[in-house]
Amino acid sequence: MKTFELPHIGSRNIKTALSVLVCLILWPNSLFAAIAAVICVQDTVENSVNLGVNRLIGTLLGGLLGVIFLYIANGLNLHKVLPLVVAFGVSLIIYICNIIKKPHACSISSITLMSILVSQSYNNPLSYSLQRTIETAFGVIVAILINKYIHPPKENNTIDETNKK
Repeated sequence: MKTFELPHIGSRNIKTALSVLVCLILWPNSLFAAIAAVICVQDTVENSVNLGVNRLIGTLLGGLLGVIFLYIANGLNLHKVLPLVVAFGVSLIIYICNIIKKPHACSISSITLMSILVSQSYNNPLSYSLQRTIETAFGVIVAILINKYIHPPKENNTIDETNKK
């Protein structure tokens, strides 16, 4: 009979938990910082930075368009067709992300836009958008710093043949 062995807890696991801990100690109840930290601790620091940049761009773009669309929807009394407004906003965000060559920001942009338009439970959607962006930036920075300075992953050190000359 084979014995059952649990896999060891890896460095990325510990760094992700540490990133969440730091975010929540330095900024209590900051859900978006903690979420960004979980997502941004990657297998390399470079991947953490790339994912973090896409997350920041996506959050900022989704927040900005969400606020604009919310003011338009409220101003034109489009509440009965809000699902169409949301769908149009998501389509526009995906289009913009592709134009600016940030297709990996599409998902978080869309999610941020939808959170502003669908819930409408925020007293000030502009303040919510800014708060979410700042919290996300904080979580991204914490994750990158921890990934870079605490048991850093081995980066891919292959040299491109064209750079050898």
